[in-house]
Amino acid sequence: MTVGNRPGQNNLLRLLRYALTYKALVGLTVAAGFVQVGLQYAFPYLIGTIIDQIVVTNPPAPDSGIFAGVPRIFPWLGGQAERAELDPAEMSQRVATLWRYVLFGMMAGIGSAAISYTLGHTRAILTLRIVTQMRRDLFDHLQRLSLHFYAKARTGSITARLLYDVESATAIINGGVITVWLDVIKLVMAIILLVGISPKLAIACIFILPLYGLTFTIMNPRVRKASERVHQYYAQISGTIQEQFSGISLTKTYAAEERESQRFTRESGEHYTRIITQSRLGHFVGSISEMLVHSGTVIAFGYGGYLGLKGELTPGQLSAFIGYLMLMYDPVRRFAELNTIYQASLASIARVFRVFDITPKIADRPSAVQQPPARGEVKYQNVFFRYQDESEESRAGMEDTPGTVSGPLAEAPWILKGVNLEVQAGERLAIVGPSGSGKTTLVTLLPRLYDVGEGAIVIDGVDIRNYQLHALRKSIGIVQQDAFLFSGTIRDNLCYGQPKASDDEIIAATKAANAHEFISRLRDGYNTLLGERGVNLSGGQRQRLSIARAILKNPRILILDEATSALDTESEALVQQALERLMEGRTCFIIAHRLSTVRNADRIVVLKDGQVSEMGSHDELMAQSGLYAKLVRQQFLTREHQRAAAGLASTPIEAVGQSISEDHAG
Repeated sequence: MTVGNRPGQNNLLRLLRYALTYKALVGLTVAAGFVQVGLQYAFPYLIGTIIDQIVVTNPPAPDSGIFAGVPRIFPWLGGQAERAELDPAEMSQRVATLWRYVLFGMMAGIGSAAISYTLGHTRAILTLRIVTQMRRDLFDHLQRLSLHFYAKARTGSITARLLYDVESATAIINGGVITVWLDVIKLVMAIILLVGISPKLAIACIFILPLYGLTFTIMNPRVRKASERVHQYYAQISGTIQEQFSGISLTKTYAAEERESQRFTRESGEHYTRIITQSRLGHFVGSISEMLVHSGTVIAFGYGGYLGLKGELTPGQLSAFIGYLMLMYDPVRRFAELNTIYQASLASIARVFRVFDITPKIADRPSAVQQPPARGEVKYQNVFFRYQDESEESRAGMEDTPGTVSGPLAEAPWILKGVNLEVQAGERLAIVGPSGSGKTTLVTLLPRLYDVGEGAIVIDGVDIRNYQLHALRKSIGIVQQDAFLFSGTIRDNLCYGQPKASDDEIIAATKAANAHEFISRLRDGYNTLLGERGVNLSGGQRQRLSIARAILKNPRILILDEATSALDTESEALVQQALERLMEGRTCFIIAHRLSTVRNADRIVVLKDGQVSEMGSHDELMAQSGLYAKLVRQQFLTREHQRAAAGLASTPIEAVGQSISEDHAG
């Protein structure tokens, strides 16, 4: 199976289509380039014309020194040459002609400067617009990919794609495609003008171009491979940096700074080696180019001088020829410099479009239901699920591997195995079970963060795959153990699910979440800036903001995933009060290790190895003496050990259910 691994030319054409969306800028850039090329060729013409029409037609008088008759290879060896004087009328006419040429040259210079500015600025604008649009499209595409993709992709690799690779890919527009096409035009014009002056000399000087092409043919695969390796390792280093600073507290706790520094040093050294290899190959191609250019220039002087001695070239023609030759070799020399950019861009283009070519597994179906579920009745119908499947998102990663994945993936185990469950609208369903039993997986399927492998989940009689994603997810709120907050203000975070919420609605939500009081005590109140992930707030404060955010969203279905397990007793009490207000009138799925938080649920579902093991109320399940009762007793014993360590009296075993419900410290 091939994932986004298209030929480089196809990817280049896809990139060029971005450029063609800005036709006015492209047209202005091309027009300015044409004018600039034309003006550049005006100067060799002026030099040759002035030499032939004004300077050379006034021949010098014979040498009068002791070296008279010595060939004028070294003119300073002869005596002072005296030029024949022109009559005043002819002198005046030539001076006037000279000034006209000078004026024309000045105008051409000013025009060239203006065009150079226009070309450079419009090219920069064009490139930046392409970069911005491509980044926006890639960001939107990444947003559409499911968690199957993000289970494998490193955050640093995604960042490298969005920032480094997109910019490198579009560099070929500014420094590659536009410049190359203008240079090709300049090259063709130069060849035409050179042939027009002297076909013999032109052929002698142009013969190096096939050698130049041969050099590129041999070296380009190596340069491209070196560029790909540089880009690949850049993504790896980005991932390492992202992971390192995300887990900086763990690094400090384990005193692992030196070990992490050594790891980063090793990876930086490898990246350095790859860059050096790329530089060595690129500059080797450039040095060959420089050698060929100088060889062609020497041929022009030598053979051109010989043709001049034979009378086949005038001094002005030879001067103009050399000027045109320099303009022809200018793009030839630049091709070597652009080659490194071109090869690096091709590598980046392939990496960017490899991501674009990953088809999102979870997407809106045609004629999807656009209205959110109104009641909140949920049914799991023989649901099977595994995290790894045969979708492109599971098979294609962001790391430094080719897009082609050969052979089938190893079959992943089922996490959920034929779950059947009905939850009535407004019912509070608690989900308990040992770690790894599938509790979080069960509720993660509800907002289609993943899709079921087999079976179906139905809300209000409609398969969730037939809802529009926005409508489905709008009806579901989630409060997790680790409340995620974005950097920004408290108000921004509260309004994340309801951007148009009024101040009164925000305050009402924070009061219901027991958050208004601590927010009001902050210096900037609701406009307080939060650090990344809200690190300047306590766990309980972050959790209450998360609850307030869910209250503002006003979902029909609520998922509480270990919402109080990481809190101290005081914070848990405040959060539990807020959760009680949040759960009123909603269909609720409550996951908790602390069984004290689920005792008052309408029903309790016990999962074991991805299957429903038991179901009923707290009292019913305790009477069955099954897995639920075993979990309760284990927590009771743990609590009793804690009480004994604290010197407190023990609790009778007969009161185990009530004891667990009353002791939130569990």
